[in-house]
Amino acid sequence: MILMLGGVIIAGFLIYPKTEDQRNLLLEKLGTTNYGDFVVPPAPIAGLNFKNDEDDAWTLADQKPKWRMIIAGDGECVDRCRELIYLTRQIHISLGKYSRRFERLYLALDQQLVDETSAYLKLNHPFLKVIYGSREEFEMLLKNTNTPFGSKNPELLRAYLVDQQGLVMMSYSLANKGNEIIEDIEHLMKYSAQ
Repeated sequence: MILMLGGVIIAGFLIYPKTEDQRNLLLEKLGTTNYGDFVVPPAPIAGLNFKNDEDDAWTLADQKPKWRMIIAGDGECVDRCRELIYLTRQIHISLGKYSRRFERLYLALDQQLVDETSAYLKLNHPFLKVIYGSREEFEMLLKNTNTPFGSKNPELLRAYLVDQQGLVMMSYSLANKGNEIIEDIEHLMKYSAQ
């Protein structure tokens, strides 16, 4: 019995990853139970220059710690963009007791919302916050990750999950089902500090 226990402990020390590459390789071999794509390496949004509707600076440090879902797009949100925003709204509603710890953001890049999109969002998504930022900054943030931002290709439109510390850590597309995303978010919230 002692030999078996000792063998397990020694094996644990031998396979424990010592570098980030070894850790990623081990996760790849073991597999994960998440449905979204991990953003590797996680990307911090804290240094980006965002503005709110009043043209004031929107900084992460001034916000309550929450999990956030960012959908980045243009001043005009149509078709796939609207589908993704609708999906995230249904997810937010379905989070139940966790919904107060979650926030959705539409990031309009390099331009103000067109009147039609602004009216659509206010009518259909009143709890979606709109912020404004630089397309170049957002692309640079995700450039060296495994899920770069596809600026002009609507097929690459993704929703990015940002943790309470402001790290973009997962991404989702319309190929993900709502219940899969909910399961991921609930799992993360269950084990997060707040």
